[in-house]
Amino acid sequence: MATPMFALQSVLLPGSPLPLHVFEPRYVAMLDTVISTDGEMGVVLIERGREVGGGDVRCDAATMARVVEARELADGRLLVMALGVRRIRVRRWLPDDPYPCAETEDWPDEPEVEPPPTGEQMRQLGALVSEARSLARRIEIASGPQHPAAEVVPVDVGRDVSQASYRAAALAPLGPLDRYEVLCTPGAGERLAVAHRVVADAVELLRASANW
Repeated sequence: MATPMFALQSVLLPGSPLPLHVFEPRYVAMLDTVISTDGEMGVVLIERGREVGGGDVRCDAATMARVVEARELADGRLLVMALGVRRIRVRRWLPDDPYPCAETEDWPDEPEVEPPPTGEQMRQLGALVSEARSLARRIEIASGPQHPAAEVVPVDVGRDVSQASYRAAALAPLGPLDRYEVLCTPGAGERLAVAHRVVADAVELLRASANW
């Protein structure tokens, strides 16, 4: 069965919300179909090209999203809230007629041979995410209009290893390629290690920028 695919220049991770302002006719038609059926669509990163107009090249790892709320505006545009629910892989891209579609399969966590991460590793990852968010906020305040600094709430990535890596990568100030690397890592424990590495790299870059 063909899966409708929404292509973006950002990465949706399982467990994360996705607000959409839909105005392109092809995606309005897609959402009409999605909402009238099972409410699910794939969300995929654009490898090359733009979000608007078509002709883009898309990645093959994606996230299945479920539409949880949709509102049509007077001019036909849609305001949509979706939620990433699970990881999927594209087996084959289909013609964009009338909107992007692909044959997909679920991609659950793959078996691992290494011992599962400890609670301390999870807490360390949460602390790194909190520091990255705090540094990014400090840089944003320093470079923008002067206003009181908003408190950055400490991040708890939870105790579920599979979801913790996704939550860390979603909350940390990362670029789409770092988030895509997390999405593509096969197993939960390995993915947590990848999330720790990319967030730690972001912290180092943010520290350098904050002290520039």
